[in-house]
Amino acid sequence: MKINVISKDEFMHLAYNEKIEFLKKIKTPELFIVKHFIDADEVISLRNKTFEWGINTEASWHPVYDNCPDYHRLHDNYPKAYVKQKFHGFYYHPWFESNKSLFKKFEEIYHLKNFLGEFEKENFINNIPSQGVIARLNLHHYPRGGGYQMEHIDPANDFAKIQTLIIASQFGKDYKSGGVYARKEINGVKYYVDEYTEIGDLLVLSPDIPHGVEPIDIESEYSWQTNDGRWVILPLFLYSDYENPNTIKPRQLG
Repeated sequence: MKINVISKDEFMHLAYNEKIEFLKKIKTPELFIVKHFIDADEVISLRNKTFEWGINTEASWHPVYDNCPDYHRLHDNYPKAYVKQKFHGFYYHPWFESNKSLFKKFEEIYHLKNFLGEFEKENFINNIPSQGVIARLNLHHYPRGGGYQMEHIDPANDFAKIQTLIIASQFGKDYKSGGVYARKEINGVKYYVDEYTEIGDLLVLSPDIPHGVEPIDIESEYSWQTNDGRWVILPLFLYSDYENPNTIKPRQLG
């Protein structure tokens, strides 16, 4: 699998001006690490703010219906999960005025997803759940001591032709082993990418190739209450929890 390390300007030119070639590369599949896509200080600030939110308020879960609040959830091998995982997940929604500036920071990614899917630039971004497809901003904190996500395939559709992850922690400093990997096919060679990334980089891959997160610093003591380990930010579009015949869930492998 080819891992392309590329500047933001080069990446945006490729995606917008050579769209067919770019999507062909994604489906080959190839991975892209886009350097310094978001300012690192802004990423760290969001990470720290989110961590404090998680420490100082109760974890909860809410279905994505109209007026769904922002919330955070401790994923801890929940037996009914589509994909088994151990991480602290944080979920921000655009229908709150207080989140408008936050979503503005990541609008280039949402605009790109819409362009690749042949939608209008602002499509979905301001939707509420009863409109079907919504924008969301997820932060995942995989704690040292075994935070992980089982290998899986995510649904690919017109509004999710690419999977996008902003790197929010530093491999070798915040954690030293484990991390995200991808394969070209089931049971193929694992390609690890965290060692090539820095805070603020954008990782782009096809959602429907096998990928997962190997346990983070498995030899360490496991704790949700420390702001190290592996952090990522995922700007995404997804179906709400209102009944929809087009909804497809992630599929765990193995």
